[in-house]
Amino acid sequence: MLYSKLFGKTVKTAPKDAVADSYKLLYQGGFIRESTAGRYFFLPLGQLVQQKIMKIIKEEMDAAGAQEMLSPVLHPLSLWQETNRTKTTGFELMRVKDRNEAEFALGGTAEEMFVDVVRKFQLSYKDLPFNIYQFSTKFRDELRARGGLLRVREFMMKDSYSFDTDEKSFKKIYEKMRETYSRIFTRMGLETVVVESDNGYIGGEYCHEFVVESPVGESRFLVNPNTSLAIHTDIVDKKKITPDERRKMVEKKGIEVGNIFQLGYYYSEKMRDALFTDVDGKRKPFYMGCYGIGIGRTMATVVEVHHDKRGIVWPKSIAPYLVNLIGLDLTDAGVKKQAEKIYQKLSDNKLETLYDDRADVSAGEKFGDADLIGTPYRAVVSKRTGDKVELKKRASSETKLLSIEELLRISC
Repeated sequence: MLYSKLFGKTVKTAPKDAVADSYKLLYQGGFIRESTAGRYFFLPLGQLVQQKIMKIIKEEMDAAGAQEMLSPVLHPLSLWQETNRTKTTGFELMRVKDRNEAEFALGGTAEEMFVDVVRKFQLSYKDLPFNIYQFSTKFRDELRARGGLLRVREFMMKDSYSFDTDEKSFKKIYEKMRETYSRIFTRMGLETVVVESDNGYIGGEYCHEFVVESPVGESRFLVNPNTSLAIHTDIVDKKKITPDERRKMVEKKGIEVGNIFQLGYYYSEKMRDALFTDVDGKRKPFYMGCYGIGIGRTMATVVEVHHDKRGIVWPKSIAPYLVNLIGLDLTDAGVKKQAEKIYQKLSDNKLETLYDDRADVSAGEKFGDADLIGTPYRAVVSKRTGDKVELKKRASSETKLLSIEELLRISC
């Protein structure tokens, strides 16, 4: 991609109300722009990152045996009325009517929709268990959107729903999702704490949040440094933690990037005919679980963790480009030809490259933009480099002069 043609350039200043580092840097780096409060455009750089996050999630979900599908965004309000969740969600349902006065909710979560499609099939125990997932836009009329992508009213989410015969079968999928989520976040450069939490408006008896420690996070939890125990502060009393145990625990803050829920029969018993035929020939309710990851929030969390005073430091796995190729002295025909040759070589070898081809911009400004955008490698071509390339990793101060052939091996 030629930087001169990129839609969404870097800017020097962040919005006045920007507090979170992720919001400032994603805005200044040309990744996002706000539409209305809590709703964001993902510009080309932001969309590239979002797609890579989704690709990692898809790879891991598919490897775990889950199947991707897609539900409508408009949910018949009658489904939410079946479960009595029209008034019990943790957010205001956004409602619309069509020309026939039929009422719909803009989906904030999709338990009812997935139960509805599953119950349309006459399933038996032989069809179970299965786990189905989607990437879809969610709408939550939050009272106060804040923190850029950390608290929004419209966002892309990966949500999945498992259907089992009983709790014993369900626990196998629940544990597999716990392991799958840990791999997903590790691949994105995030270290997560699995925190026992409250199910809230989702329903069910227990759940776990995947939390990344951060001072800007809204999740407060207690951790025992000597064990794997981590509990959300909201359920400490419910779990009956003894004073002695409590003294051993440390309170921390973090950003919730994912969650897994046991639902049990919460939805299948409320929604008519959400049943399967068991081995004994009897019709029984599905035993369910659900599992979610917010894509935009995950992106913002990566930036909260991976940045410095100069800008973003993207992990290679989700960086918008692998290389930021910078051409200096481009008014010199020889240098320009060399830079274009290297750009073509990188592209031919499938090394994703953002080529800063601007001839009227200083070296300092180009280097500043490269640091702000945060690609893993910066490659410089100039009169001084001759037939070689000066390569620097984003998080390092060390530079190396490489041949073109050596440059093409950087992804190995």
